[in-house]
Amino acid sequence: DSNELALQLGTRIGSLLTDGDGDGVMIEQIGEKKPFSVDFLRTTSFSLLQGCRMRSTKTEFVSCPSCGRTLFDLQETTAKIQEATGHLPGVTVAVMGCIVNGPGEMADADFGYVGTLPGKIDLYYGKEVVRKGIVEDEAVDELIDLIKEYDMWKDKEEETESEEAEEAVAAA
Repeated sequence: DSNELALQLGTRIGSLLTDGDGDGVMIEQIGEKKPFSVDFLRTTSFSLLQGCRMRSTKTEFVSCPSCGRTLFDLQETTAKIQEATGHLPGVTVAVMGCIVNGPGEMADADFGYVGTLPGKIDLYYGKEVVRKGIVEDEAVDELIDLIKEYDMWKDKEEETESEEAEEAVAAA
């Protein structure tokens, strides 16, 4: 089970890495049965390293737990933002449901997306509000523009390394 593997890796290896008792991870499947793809193992390993603050391979996302003050669908919005910006290693994006605790909870983020009024979003660069009162339907595009404005944007790569490797094997 992939969820069980991720949980076990996080609890057994993540704690050691966080304590400084290691520099990397190598996951090897033993036996004839190989239930996990190489891509899944690679992605899980890099996610573990990123979670331990040892390596940055994708965008880091910070989100509030949501409460009665949340001014938009936090899960749906976070998923949209992840889809649009998830390919930016070294960038941290905070998605906060309201202005009450959001700015404090996102203090370490490069960019912030904060609900301020029903249907309205403020965007932050660091701890500073840089765009106010953006219509929610336009806010993800505005966030992308803001990331570009601060030269932290790069276009998505069309092919991943694993797709290139599969094509090379197929051609051989």
